[in-house]
Amino acid sequence: MAISLKGMRKITVNGEVFLWKIRKKISHNEAHNEDQAIPVQHISGGQVLFISVGFTRAYGGYINESPESVTPEMIRPLIEQAIQLGWNYQESGNAIRLTHDSLVRDTKYGLPD
Repeated sequence: MAISLKGMRKITVNGEVFLWKIRKKISHNEAHNEDQAIPVQHISGGQVLFISVGFTRAYGGYINESPESVTPEMIRPLIEQAIQLGWNYQESGNAIRLTHDSLVRDTKYGLPD
């Protein structure tokens, strides 16, 4: 699985370059108080990681005193955490999700390993 390169932002973590993006349009899940998930992928491809940032966007902006923007300083430690938990970003495979300090391989139902 690959993510579209349009609108991607680069971030370097431990000497490796990753791409990440924020959807401009609020997804159906975000509009219904699901955590915002930010896709991350190594620049050479590989497995996609969705990072749950712990807050949600709703119609009209962020709610629950969430930050106004997501910054690289918020994303970097989460990528490092996913790598420490076993995300092998250079191998292909189904997308996984980092949520509540654990990797979830079943991204459809959000079931932990």
